[in-house]
Amino acid sequence: MNILVLGSSGSESPGHNPPAFLVDGFLLMDAGTVSLSLTREEQCRITHVLLTHAHLDHIKGIPFLVDNIVTGRQGCRLSVLSGRDVLSDLSRNIFNDRIWPDFTAISISGSPVMSYRQISTQRPFNIRGYTIVATRVNHSVPSYGYIVRNSENTAIGYTGDTGPTDRFWKRMAEYGVETLIVEVSFPDEMTELAMASGHLTPSLLQLEIRKMRKIPERIYITHLKPFHETTIREQLCRISEANIQVLHDGMQITV
Repeated sequence: MNILVLGSSGSESPGHNPPAFLVDGFLLMDAGTVSLSLTREEQCRITHVLLTHAHLDHIKGIPFLVDNIVTGRQGCRLSVLSGRDVLSDLSRNIFNDRIWPDFTAISISGSPVMSYRQISTQRPFNIRGYTIVATRVNHSVPSYGYIVRNSENTAIGYTGDTGPTDRFWKRMAEYGVETLIVEVSFPDEMTELAMASGHLTPSLLQLEIRKMRKIPERIYITHLKPFHETTIREQLCRISEANIQVLHDGMQITV
């Protein structure tokens, strides 16, 4: 399984792009950064987008992605998957024919260019032979973490935005996740803000790691706020319980 990091920041500034992770060229986990990082051909290969939640930094690449797909290779289609609440926000507030065209209502060759697919946290679902497990996590809006497992039983976990949680770590142990992408947004000095907004700090992450039944072999950190990145990196170095690495845009992960 190959993961291309299109964006890994907790905000947007020069050299820092919002979160998006492209799995094996076709499955996009969050869509904060897409069209500025991929060629049109690469964009047309994306068939599915898994959204963790509806905050702007995780969805803002979708409008331009689907726009490029419409004018790209014939037959390109995009399926956007998430919980009902997330899809409702996307439909009502973005693809509403006012902010952006409703591409679910635009058909080419008899089928819509974009479609929504509601997921369930009660049972795994399948995307092109990959097993996907969705679990609610603790953020300021309805949010989901995902486990993605391929046909070779290689599994990765992605929390999206979350504060302290329990359910996701339990699911992660059940599916034998050895590679985890987890957010750390703020330094320890901003713990109160992190807790209030549903995010993690290095010390909060350390407490979460200690709750895990089996610590993944590799833990990758995403969603650092750019103006606090140096401090967060320094504080992450104090965590001795796990093999931790901070992601950067353009990085490739092979598991």
